[in-house]
Order: sequence, then C-alpha cells, then structure tokens
Amino acid sequence: MLTLQLGKQPGELKTILCLGAHCDDIEIGCGGTLLRLLAANPELQVHWIVFSSNPIRAREARASADRFLAGTSVRNVVIQNFRNGYFPYVAADIKDYFESLKKI
Repeated sequence: MLTLQLGKQPGELKTILCLGAHCDDIEIGCGGTLLRLLAANPELQVHWIVFSSNPIRAREARASADRFLAGTSVRNVVIQNFRNGYFPYVAADIKDYFESLKKI
C-alpha cells in the first residue's frame, strides 16, 4: 500500500477543505482518506461544503458530516442550495461562492 503524508512534519497539516457537488460526494470520494487524516491529525480544522441539496438530503448530509467529523475540534459544515443539474447555468454564482472560500 502507498502512504500519503501531507505536510513535512506530523501535525503540520492544519486545515482541510472538502467540496462536494451533491450530498454524499465527499464521503464517497474521499471518506476513507479523510478518516485516516483525522485519525492522524485530530486537531485539524475541517470545512465541509456541499453545493446542491434538498431539505431531506441536507439533514442526511449534516448527520453524515457530524459522524465523519466527530473527533475534530473545529469544523464548519455548509450545505448550499445551488440547483442540481443547473451548475453550468449558474456558473457565475458558483464561482463567486468559490471566491468567498478564500477567506476561510
């Protein structure tokens, strides 16, 4: 198995930004890696952002994020409501949101 070290020294990694287009994309796409990084770096600050959801899936997404991030001291879970399937048509709004993420 290949190993992955982010940062030069253990504990050097401070913040992770997780982006998912839809609910459960983060868990499916990088859930195992995220859990491993959190186990090795429990002091990590995690920003978990989902771009498209409906009210039912938003509750599921928050519950899933809470389970994944249970051991973290600082976490920020955001569920946006960009219209699913229309991302190309609201690209400017999504780009503006991405730009706002530079401040976190």
